[in-house]
Amino acid sequence: MDTDMDFTGRTVLVTGSGRNIGRAIILEFAARGANVIINARDTESDRVEAEAVKAEAEELGADGLVVLGDAAEPDTIARLKTESEKMFGHVDIYVSNANGRMYRDSFFDTTDEDWHHYLNQQLTASWYLAKAFVPGMRDAEWGRIIHMNGPNAWTGSWAAIPMAVGKGGLHTLTKSLASGLGRYGITVNDINPGYVEVARDSNLDDSIGSRAAFANAMAIRRPIRPEEIAWTCACICSERAGALTGTVINVDGGTSAVH
Repeated sequence: MDTDMDFTGRTVLVTGSGRNIGRAIILEFAARGANVIINARDTESDRVEAEAVKAEAEELGADGLVVLGDAAEPDTIARLKTESEKMFGHVDIYVSNANGRMYRDSFFDTTDEDWHHYLNQQLTASWYLAKAFVPGMRDAEWGRIIHMNGPNAWTGSWAAIPMAVGKGGLHTLTKSLASGLGRYGITVNDINPGYVEVARDSNLDDSIGSRAAFANAMAIRRPIRPEEIAWTCACICSERAGALTGTVINVDGGTSAVH
């Protein structure tokens, strides 16, 4: 039991891992012995953040790799596959976490460009990851896949239809992959975070009142810490979580308990 969440020798890829939840997941696995692959968009500020996460992971004893680029672009996924295989052999675990700015616009103001952009961001990026890395997991007869999802997948959203539809499709992708990959020792699950107060939080305005309202909507009456989501990732990727697949883990601070 003491070694159940020891990932020594495993390789973990997390998209969107230059900061916030993604960074916390990288450091959680690095502290547990894994090799880590950090991905962030290809801008100067994102590069600096990604390299800083790599340095933190290496201080914990991990071997790290940074691959820059938008995870919704096939070229980025191709480079992630090529560079990860060159350095580590293959990827054992991946977390599809990359996300852009929140979208807020009504149906009447949503353009076709908005529709395709957010479907790619929320759904197609995870499809690309599966096509790139699932074959290696199948050959190894072991793998863990996590999709970071959100409540809009179940509730819908008039103010963010493309994003909500993408998240709903992502959950269907989770269920579909899980139904066929379990026989190869591969699990596929969603994590549904609640309100996480993070750096560059563009989801809310800067007023204390709006942030307090989000926190008060949860049973724990505080924002969720990225480290709490990261621990959940490690837990469902452990050996004893091998029967947990095709499901949703709500790390929402008890939001549903107060509604």
